[in-house]
Amino acid sequence: MKLSSRIAIYARVSSEQQAQHNTIASQLGAIQAFASAQGVKVDPDLIFADNGISGSTLARPKLDILRDKAVAGDIDQILILSPDRLARKYTHQLLLIEEFKKLGVTITFVNRQIATSPEDQLLLQMQGVIAEYEREKILERHRRGKLHKARQGKVSVLSGAPYGYVYIPATDTEDARYEILEREAVIVRRVFHLLVNEQQSIGAIARALSAEQIPTRRDVGKWERSVVWAIVRNPAYTGHAAYRKTQSVERTRPTKHARDHSFYPKHVHSSRRDRPAEDWIRIPVPALISEAVFQQAHERLEANKRLSPRNNKKYEYLLSGLLRCQRCGYALYGKPATNSKYQRLYYRCAGQDGYRWKDKRVCGAHPVRVEAIDDLVWEQTCKLIAQPELVLQEYTRRSQKKHRQQSEAAVVLAKKRRERKQQEMEKERLLDLYQSGQVELVEIEPRLKTIRAKIKRLHDECALVEREAKEAHHRLQLIEQFTTFTHRMTTNLSTLSFAERKQIIRLLVEEVVVDTTTEEITVRHILPVEQMFPLCKGSTR
Repeated sequence: MKLSSRIAIYARVSSEQQAQHNTIASQLGAIQAFASAQGVKVDPDLIFADNGISGSTLARPKLDILRDKAVAGDIDQILILSPDRLARKYTHQLLLIEEFKKLGVTITFVNRQIATSPEDQLLLQMQGVIAEYEREKILERHRRGKLHKARQGKVSVLSGAPYGYVYIPATDTEDARYEILEREAVIVRRVFHLLVNEQQSIGAIARALSAEQIPTRRDVGKWERSVVWAIVRNPAYTGHAAYRKTQSVERTRPTKHARDHSFYPKHVHSSRRDRPAEDWIRIPVPALISEAVFQQAHERLEANKRLSPRNNKKYEYLLSGLLRCQRCGYALYGKPATNSKYQRLYYRCAGQDGYRWKDKRVCGAHPVRVEAIDDLVWEQTCKLIAQPELVLQEYTRRSQKKHRQQSEAAVVLAKKRRERKQQEMEKERLLDLYQSGQVELVEIEPRLKTIRAKIKRLHDECALVEREAKEAHHRLQLIEQFTTFTHRMTTNLSTLSFAERKQIIRLLVEEVVVDTTTEEITVRHILPVEQMFPLCKGSTR
């Protein structure tokens, strides 16, 4: 054939390892040898090879270009080593072969010539089914093997190590393991310190590390926020690496790539979601931080998410992220007036925005001027700092109820524990009857199910009573220590900048509930004991 015949070649390997071992070159060599034997000349611009891409999906860059060329009429024939190189799934093979056939493009498989007879078409179909079966079998064996090793605590299922560790592969005498890489471990501990103790955001930490030119794992010269985010959320640093933290699920929102290439179906499970922590498989590794620090980091991330200024640099909202509507329960957000020549700022309830809800707006509250509510809350916060005796009065009132509450909680807890013990004894009696052969399992199974449900309910109720008692005691401890906390502030609060005032509000105010009907607000304060107070001009720690 002549060059003008427009012959194309397509090749594919599934993994990066295969790509590194140059198996794509062996495919191309076999196809080109076949083309030479047939007297076919191939244009180098029509050679398409997908390196390290699974054949179970049609979302392949070079395959997309090949299909675009076929649609444009630039290709007459495609040479492929075997059907499983075109696609691993039988349905995908049929889809592609039918598509190329309609476009007048002939597909030739080098390892097996497929004619148009019913027998050859049946063989092609069988080859596709067998290739798909082999792939699923390999995946299932791989999954079960890794799961078994993870339950044995093998580090090898984790493969690469996160920042701060180095992965030591397995040998004939030793299993794979993590070892602490001290120069990176120092940075990991510092990241947690900046987040927990200095209360910096993920973006601020990334900028600080980049400004100091601290090298990343791949030494790219810049710390991305996603890298810092992954570090502070990785439980491996507490000494317990987690396997099966995520799972593949069906994508609910199409990506830009999918929208741009809507003519082929996406892989079914092309999105990942976090699994519940109770489903993780813990694998012991060397620890870099304590469990307490990791939990504090998690709490700080949640607080940062709620209090994020959302890149608002133009307007100043002192209470952003803290306001909630009394009528509907939704948050209030800052919004400037758009129909006024004066610069007026308002807090507006999200329930008032009709575009957010199916049945239009769900709240009839009206916006509130920012200056009015900001000044009111700041004034009350200043009084709280300047007059700790107000909090001590609240402590005196609560302490009078302390002994009564503790005694009531103790009585309830003792009663729940007795009931739980009785249910445990009843379960043991039923199991003894079954083991002695006096009753059949089918006779006691409904009763056992009921008893187990009661035991679980009583266990949850006991845990709730204990937790409430601890929280009440902790609140009283905070009130007792509040006087010590206020002594840290010796500055004139009226001279603070907006950023300093906002930082103090974040420390002392948990939530502000606004009722526009009665024009009342409720400020719920918190006591930041054991936290660093912000450094202000003239203040002491």
